[in-house]
Amino acid sequence: MRYTSTSQPLIIGHRGYSAKYPENTIVSFLAALYHGADGVELDVWLSSDGIPVVIHDESTKRVSGVDLLVKKNSLLELRKAYLGMGQVIPTLEEVFTALPRNKLVLVEVKDLDAVESIVELIKKYNRLESTVLISFIPEVLVKARGLSSELKIGLNIDSMEKAQWGWSKHGELKLYSINPPIEGLKMFRFFAGMYLKQARNAGLKIYLWTVNDPRDAKEWSSSVDGIITDNVEEIVKALRG
Repeated sequence: MRYTSTSQPLIIGHRGYSAKYPENTIVSFLAALYHGADGVELDVWLSSDGIPVVIHDESTKRVSGVDLLVKKNSLLELRKAYLGMGQVIPTLEEVFTALPRNKLVLVEVKDLDAVESIVELIKKYNRLESTVLISFIPEVLVKARGLSSELKIGLNIDSMEKAQWGWSKHGELKLYSINPPIEGLKMFRFFAGMYLKQARNAGLKIYLWTVNDPRDAKEWSSSVDGIITDNVEEIVKALRG
């Protein structure tokens, strides 16, 4: 399995192939892989009955029109939210069952309460090698590391302060990756270049989000280990012909 730096970055479907399929669904994930992605990124909350479910927002309103708070509803209730193309909200366990184990999965944890159950599933499905648990929430990464010394964990960066925190904690937490936004790199090109170089020299992987312009993908492809995109086919074509 190829999860190390190469001349070509990995291409990772953001919530699957979300430009053409309902985001964070089984069909979206499988479509991303079918069209050439090396892996997928997804988001997880914990339902009221303690099941890790795959959805980005804290409510189902945006993706289904039905307004249900994820943490306040059981899986059975959440299944009533129809996402289109025959899809409903999947569980993380269903995703792990559906996807080949040699494909990379970036599991973004949106909910601190979900960490323990997610780590258990990663271990249960023997996905320690092919899964990276990522989050914008520092406490999530601290908790995850306390549960497993082998788990790959990565920090999503949304501010300069978060970038500095990640750099100061990467040794203590044994971070596997840092994951900056494309817009931040474009805005602070000089400092971004220095930061990325330092990160790679320290052995950290870099997954860049969310890259939907093929020109950006080409420009930054030599500086990162993975490109997270909604537009899987366009980015695959741009980087691999």
